[in-house]
Amino acid sequence: MTTPVTVSQTNALTLAAVQSRFAAWRKKRKNSRSAIPEELWSAAVLLCMESSVHKVSRGLRLNHTELKKRVVSRGLPLTCSAMPATQGFIAIDIPRMDDGAAVLIEMEHRNGNRMRINFKGQADLDFQAFAKSFWS
Repeated sequence: MTTPVTVSQTNALTLAAVQSRFAAWRKKRKNSRSAIPEELWSAAVLLCMESSVHKVSRGLRLNHTELKKRVVSRGLPLTCSAMPATQGFIAIDIPRMDDGAAVLIEMEHRNGNRMRINFKGQADLDFQAFAKSFWS
């Protein structure tokens, strides 16, 4: 029998570990149309907190739409890589500043990458292009 997965176990949860659990279940089941146990669905959903729904569904050979529904129904955010690049992007309109004004822009991606832009006065940089490249 498969053991349930709790949120505290997500740090140790890997795609390879869940793949082996799915493989064991698929090998033991009597009917190829058997419903996937909730414990396995829970593990797949928790993997989507770190990886995209596409990557998890493909790696575990699951129905993408069903997995996405389960992720959304549990109120978990979809990872950035699971969303289209244009969705969720916020355009920043930076007004003209005095020569002595200081601006600091910091962004942090879910995967831990960080970008920091620090400048004084008017900068002739395309901040939106920087942000788009950072998020993609």
